[in-house]
Amino acid sequence: MLWYAILALLTAWGPSHVSCLTSLSTINESTWDAFNSSVSGRLRNGKPMLAPCYTNFNGHVQLPDHQECSALQSHRSDSDFVSKHFGGYQNVNWGSCQATGQSCAFGSLLNPDLVTPVTRRCSQGSVPAKYLEVHTIEDVQRGLIFAKEQNVKLVVKNTGHDFKGRSSAPDSFALWTHRYQPPIRLQKDLVPEGCSSAVGDVISFGAGQQFQGIYEFAHAHNYRVVGGTSSSVGAAGGWITGGGHSMLSNELGLGVDNVQQLKVNQDIFFALRGGGGGTFGVVMEMTTLVHDEKPMQLAQVSLASLDAASAKSFLSILVANADKWASEGWGGYISPGVLGNHVSNLVLATSMLNHSDAQASMQPVLAFARQRGTIGQANLTTVDSFFGILKGFAAVAKLGQPSGSLAMSSRLVRRDSFVGDNNQRRLSSILNDILTTSQESALLSISPLFISVTAPTIYSKHQPGGPGAASVTPAWRDSLWHVIHLRPFDGLVTQPSLVNWIRQSTHDALGALRDFTPDSGAYQNEADPFEPDPIRAFWGEKNYQRLLQIKKVDPTNMLTVHQGVGWDQMDERYQCYPEVSP
Repeated sequence: MLWYAILALLTAWGPSHVSCLTSLSTINESTWDAFNSSVSGRLRNGKPMLAPCYTNFNGHVQLPDHQECSALQSHRSDSDFVSKHFGGYQNVNWGSCQATGQSCAFGSLLNPDLVTPVTRRCSQGSVPAKYLEVHTIEDVQRGLIFAKEQNVKLVVKNTGHDFKGRSSAPDSFALWTHRYQPPIRLQKDLVPEGCSSAVGDVISFGAGQQFQGIYEFAHAHNYRVVGGTSSSVGAAGGWITGGGHSMLSNELGLGVDNVQQLKVNQDIFFALRGGGGGTFGVVMEMTTLVHDEKPMQLAQVSLASLDAASAKSFLSILVANADKWASEGWGGYISPGVLGNHVSNLVLATSMLNHSDAQASMQPVLAFARQRGTIGQANLTTVDSFFGILKGFAAVAKLGQPSGSLAMSSRLVRRDSFVGDNNQRRLSSILNDILTTSQESALLSISPLFISVTAPTIYSKHQPGGPGAASVTPAWRDSLWHVIHLRPFDGLVTQPSLVNWIRQSTHDALGALRDFTPDSGAYQNEADPFEPDPIRAFWGEKNYQRLLQIKKVDPTNMLTVHQGVGWDQMDERYQCYPEVSP
């Protein structure tokens, strides 16, 4: 529910160009007080989540709050806990100013860390200095008016899961939507407003609702929902506006294919379903399809201590079977380990095969596991529901690395790249090079290669563009894999030159895969923040030109993000991004 009134506010001043934005420090207290009164006292000062632990914050000596700090340190690796704090970011580098090294992060070696808060200073970094805790639609309207009148940098933040820095900016004012969580509603046979026929059973929820609550509600009513495996992600935020992929996407489509109602006109509906977060408005309510629960066949393989030849063979098996597995409804995640340093994991599931057929389908990888690897597990089981699979992911999420930073790049790999022996050999070789040449951290046990088998392969055969066509890249529709390259680094690594090197290395590592897939694209929510061709990669030229016309609803570009539709790379909002060459 992104009300027309919000859009009207953006166009009321007519076209203009904002060349110099106002610093928050120049706005007098009476102006802040008046605005705070208009939003029922919900204007807040934004601080980094771990600021209470430090003896020096923004150059001023302070007394640490040891009790609060203890609670923060105990849970700083819990993504759900982090999402409930405005100053918390799932990857701490996006709360810092990477261009200057100013941050308020802890390291990953010690937990609790009693050394860092007394030996280093905590700085504001890119955490917005002021924010409005949104409780109502009227709050958003007033926040947009205030940002427009005061000509300040505006940020929209939900749970802090963004991998591209779109929910943070130095010296900015933010709308924090995470607290807007009206009760989830189930409606049978919805007829969307303005339509004449029912689309099916749906649920509606607010901007701040996370997948954990959505999944629990749906399962209680014997439904499954297309959504991410990270339970703390906000479904109606950047996830949906970027496209939204899922273990279920092969069979049931992307998130944008399942959205049935956002109360806006058709152009904005198109833009919000893939046009990118923080660009076309603030989604307050989303209505999406639910699907009957079904038993699923779950394949789980964990392998340790693979030598170089075995690691390469494992990749070759995955590539050779990718098209077949996609046609059988398999979806999930694969993390090939790096030789002896990391465990190789495969978690794939389908509701379209019975147990014996699933066993036969997975035989190549199960046989390899039993012959070549030190097996943690290699089995196939029948699970009674998608919810049952998700509970395993939720448990793993609690074991994340504390206060970690992350660099990422990615590419969608279309079906034609898997066709023929030559293509399969080239693709396997490229992926193997990423595995074996990446500089890895000895402290963060995460593979540099992650394969999301989450493309809407089967779904797109029946609905190639989704209902009403979405604005995501068309490459999603005939891809088999979403390949991600990851380079974690410690939260205390803040020197700009070193951060630039990590980012540049991450960017360069995908060069061969980009060259191999010149007509493909990338999933913008999990893409390289320095994607060399964002228009073609994220949307395609046709979609982008339509989005650019729709963006005229915001003539001053008040809502804008790094590499978003109509962005200006010289905008002050991006001054804390590291430097990366194309």
